Amino acid sequence: MYVIGYVYTVAGFSVGGVIAWILKGVQKKIDIIYGICAGLTLGLLSFEIAPEALILGNWITLILGFFAGVILFQIAHKVLHVLFGATKNHVKKGALQTGILLMLSITFHNLPIGIVLGANQNSAVKESLLHTILLHNLPEGIIVFTPLFIAGLGVWTLFFLTLIISLPVGIGAYIGNSIGIGNPMFWSFAISLAAGTIYMVTIKEVLLESIKDSSGILLIAVISFFAIGGFLFLI
Repeated sequence: MYVIGYVYTVAGFSVGGVIAWILKGVQKKIDIIYGICAGLTLGLLSFEIAPEALILGNWITLILGFFAGVILFQIAHKVLHVLFGATKNHVKKGALQTGILLMLSITFHNLPIGIVLGANQNSAVKESLLHTILLHNLPEGIIVFTPLFIAGLGVWTLFFLTLIISLPVGIGAYIGNSIGIGNPMFWSFAISLAAGTIYMVTIKEVLLESIKDSSGILLIAVISFFAIGGFLFLI
């Protein structure tokens, strides 16, 4: 199951990466692309990741984990600002920081997803979980790869990153199969922490930057938000 979960994650992320690569050809419309990505990300947080955390835990673990994620973002943001502060191209520097923060947050979020999958491999929801993993990684691939492409990273580098980002699903599925889900409250907190970090990255690094020059980008983000909500509802 851990191999299948890993393959499904790689497949979903790869398709998202291909779409992001296609979008790279319209970099002059970077604000529009960022608006779409912001809406997709906030939609995933609202319609999938937050309910996921609530199912495993409760409102307390969701809120505590979320605010821990906000604090973690502030720390990571300062560290990355020091590491990339000397970069001359501010657009590429900002895109690289955004991509790295999103990549780390989603990688961390993938571990508890894998554990849930491994713990349910003999249940009736196994196929549903696999399909969900495949489809929800597609927009996540777009969200992560778009800023990294803008930062100038190549296709093969991002293919390697896909393998790394997907690895926690396989590891988590192995753990879930071996010892079960363990303490669901802990994993609720962990998912909420990842959600808090992703939320801050999306608002501060993506959405606020994209609407500086055009308030119309906010409308695009709202449309994308409800579009991903409808997509997740259908699957």
